[in-house]
Amino acid sequence: MAKEAKTQIFYIDMGGVKYAWRADEDAYEKIAGALGVKKAKDTDNKLIFGSNSMKPARVRINLANKKSILRFADPGKVEGLIVNGTLNGKKYDGQNINSVTLVQG
Repeated sequence: MAKEAKTQIFYIDMGGVKYAWRADEDAYEKIAGALGVKKAKDTDNKLIFGSNSMKPARVRINLANKKSILRFADPGKVEGLIVNGTLNGKKYDGQNINSVTLVQG
């Protein structure tokens, strides 16, 4: 029998608008803080799902095994991630993070 992936609701607070989405529960493990991502609680309200007019930045996290992952990031954290390398050298899913780049479009 196939094991179902457990999901979690995450959000980024963008000037009072809580942009929310559902992802695998471990999708932001150990990197959420650097990306400005928070796990939603049952008591959180006013979460906005699927808004196209105000979206957080998307970044590509490049791992040591030559793979990369796409994740949302708080626009206020992007400079630190890309210019200052705040995630460089940290681990994600057992792999070192080499760099973070902004995804255009």
